[in-house]
Amino acid sequence: MSSKQAPLRWGMVGLGWVASDFIAPGIIKSPDSELVACLGSTPEKTRAFAEKFKVAHAHRDLAGLVGDPNVDAIYIATSNAMHHEGVLAAARAGKHILCEKPFAMNAGHAREMAEACRKAGVVLRIAHQIRLDAAVTRAREIVQSGRLGRLAEISLERASAVGSRVSWRQDFSQSGVIFDVGVHLLDLIQYVSGQRFVEVAAFTHPDRRKKLPDDTMTVLGRLEGDCHALAKATREVGSAENNLIIEGDKATLITSALRFAPEHVIRIRDSSGTTEEKFPVSPAYDLQVRAFEDDVRGRRSLLPDGDDAAYMVAVTDAALKSVEERRIVSVAP
Repeated sequence: MSSKQAPLRWGMVGLGWVASDFIAPGIIKSPDSELVACLGSTPEKTRAFAEKFKVAHAHRDLAGLVGDPNVDAIYIATSNAMHHEGVLAAARAGKHILCEKPFAMNAGHAREMAEACRKAGVVLRIAHQIRLDAAVTRAREIVQSGRLGRLAEISLERASAVGSRVSWRQDFSQSGVIFDVGVHLLDLIQYVSGQRFVEVAAFTHPDRRKKLPDDTMTVLGRLEGDCHALAKATREVGSAENNLIIEGDKATLITSALRFAPEHVIRIRDSSGTTEEKFPVSPAYDLQVRAFEDDVRGRRSLLPDGDDAAYMVAVTDAALKSVEERRIVSVAP
């Protein structure tokens, strides 16, 4: 991005820990972005955030934020069920949108949101920042190069913080590790492999049929190329492996832990032996801000767009249906 271009002026709605600990600092650190407006769940949170980050415009409601002429783009990090309202309002106001995952609570809403942004001519991207990690992008490059051959199986595991749920995260209809972490894994499997899910089977603990938010999720899926995929997300394991394994008919790629580690390592094992590449841990949230800047300026980043997001929600819908009905479910595009 040219330094001569005016900075991208951001408004933020939803001021939780990801917004305050990562996104706001990422915007402030970028020379091509400026944080100008905010809206929290209460007036007190909005004022505190505005004071902490020296935000000029602290809004009282969503209409005020999206209607602010000083705002070019809006980062939406409200509770999961409120993404629908926020995206539609921002699109109507002609604002570019970076929406937190999960994009939507059902495929119908996802399609409506993506279409609204398309009609409004605004950029829509989803905050799957793990795509931007150097080890993940390198794994994708290796797969695309054909070095592994035909993909047979992918497994990916990730642990989240262990602790009690508070606020809206106690509502099973919009919460659970499947939305906290699982959607990241399902997105990464499709992103790295270049193949979409076509069928899934899933289990959760606690069982979502008991109307409780899940803390462990396991999804077994079949991808377009008949590659099998296993995604495991949990809030109940203190020392998870947090790794990625991609097995092909020519070679196997294995990463070290992709979380809670000082560096990332990719190993490729084939008939001639094992090779290894090392990567520093990437500042994924900072990279996400820069990626979105590129998208707004017309340079396509690696972040998922509305069509990608709508398909991802269809995968999640299928997984939830599998949990409920205890059967393999086809993904409905």
